[in-house]
Amino acid sequence: MSSLSSSTQQQQQQQEDEKEREQQQQRPVTEYRILALYRFIPLVSPQRTTSNPTEIDDAKTNNNENGSKVDSTATSSSSWDEQTLMKHPERHPQLLQLQSDLYSTLRRYETRGTLLIAPEGINGTICYPYPPPPLMAADENDRGAGKYDNEDDPVKSFICNHPLFGGEGLRTRSSVWKENNEHDGHDNNNSNGNGNGNRPQQAFQRLKIKIKAEIVTLGLGRPITNPTTHIPTSLPHRHEYNQLANPNITKGTYLNPKQWDMAMKDPNVLVIDTRNSYEIEIGTFESAVDPQTKHFSEFPEYLERLAGEYDWSLQQQQQSSSQKDDEGYVEGSNNETSSSSSTPPPPSSATPKEQPKKKPPPTAIAMFCTGGIRCEKATSYALQSNLFPKNLPIYHLEGGILSYLDDVAKRQDDNEEAKQQQGGSSSSTFHGECFVFDKRVALTKGLEPSNKYISCHGCRGPMDRRLVEEIGGANYAGGGNSSAADIEKKREYEELLVGIRNLPPLTYDGNSQKWYVPGLTCPRCHDGTTRESFERFAQRKEQMEICAREGKSHFQDNGRK
Repeated sequence: MSSLSSSTQQQQQQQEDEKEREQQQQRPVTEYRILALYRFIPLVSPQRTTSNPTEIDDAKTNNNENGSKVDSTATSSSSWDEQTLMKHPERHPQLLQLQSDLYSTLRRYETRGTLLIAPEGINGTICYPYPPPPLMAADENDRGAGKYDNEDDPVKSFICNHPLFGGEGLRTRSSVWKENNEHDGHDNNNSNGNGNGNRPQQAFQRLKIKIKAEIVTLGLGRPITNPTTHIPTSLPHRHEYNQLANPNITKGTYLNPKQWDMAMKDPNVLVIDTRNSYEIEIGTFESAVDPQTKHFSEFPEYLERLAGEYDWSLQQQQQSSSQKDDEGYVEGSNNETSSSSSTPPPPSSATPKEQPKKKPPPTAIAMFCTGGIRCEKATSYALQSNLFPKNLPIYHLEGGILSYLDDVAKRQDDNEEAKQQQGGSSSSTFHGECFVFDKRVALTKGLEPSNKYISCHGCRGPMDRRLVEEIGGANYAGGGNSSAADIEKKREYEELLVGIRNLPPLTYDGNSQKWYVPGLTCPRCHDGTTRESFERFAQRKEQMEICAREGKSHFQDNGRK
């Protein structure tokens, strides 16, 4: 009886999914709008009292991705100290309520993407169809229901006017994406494989709203895992350590794109790319330093090593000879700092080493990232960590690379004559493309989606499209030779993956001189991929190919995990 009921429910769900797909195909969507946003603003106010987090375990179970309400009466009496808040942010009733409200309203407009909410603020990118879809029936008590229905862009209006994080301090960047299906036929994150022709496509698979300890993880004072026992050990005062990277206390000085270009021309300015190495591989600014980090949480340790490379006793002499520029780029004191924090310094993981000869110090440090949020934390930590002299200017690119690429395109369009005088060359100091964490994969000037890169199915990082399109050519199945090393590599691959169906052959990329499996891994991640991961990747690839043949989307965001 139970199996029959389960079968009936599955049939009903399949019918509902098919009906939703038909409605989406019939709706005249003209474009998809992508909204990136962040703001550092306290979303909760912890009390300095003891609390028992087990008292509010039920609050988490009462909330789900469908936007169900949280019974705040069961949790409002619980007191929260700062340490408990940082250990268990996902249990805080105010954050649970905000998560529920966001799910409820954004789903009404078929919004997808990822938003992170934490005690320190909100961060994320969302994508939604425009014109907005007909509103689904909503409970009259639903927060936000009907409030923004008559707005030209109800999603952006809802976000920008939100009572908790909206307003002037909310940093947003909007762009429009229409997928042209130019590279149809390849099953990748920025190709059209669902049979919808040239219709605009969603940039994300589903809507995820996560509650975290930080909206961008720098990880100061985070738990340390014992390498022998693999048991995490919590450090005391984690919340206090995180205040060393709190942009609400202090942060670097903003430079707009024009000022940034001037800083790039100054050989005495140290330019640091705060992104991870796989992002930097496909594009960065002239003379920018690559910290060689795989995760942003490694950045504080990099700054510790960097600070020890310079002879800061020479900095006073350099500072006295610098002059302020008329355009606003300066060598001088930071203008966005507030009173210094009394927070204790974080535990140092770097072992101090004496260097025979230290380098002359820079006159300023300039940092940049994709959209600006990582630089907010990075410059805040640089200013509060006491690693650098207090009078050393710390700058960061306002709005990040995305703002710069948008501005460069507008400047070139507005000044065509200047472009011709340059022989058609670009005046941009950014070379390459900017990696983004959605189906566009990478962006060029004017925030145009990349035609060069696709997303690797294994690591989700950027992958040159030619590695898929040239299959069958000279690089296919081993490259240009049959050396003993090549033969042994292919034998190991076959032995490791014996029994897994539909595996593409091992392929050699002559440019990077590394191996990969088309459609499953890329030269960057292949060597670290386990058999279990290969099995999972192969199954997903097979499912996506079946959906493509049947004209269906591989993933339907129906409010379920």
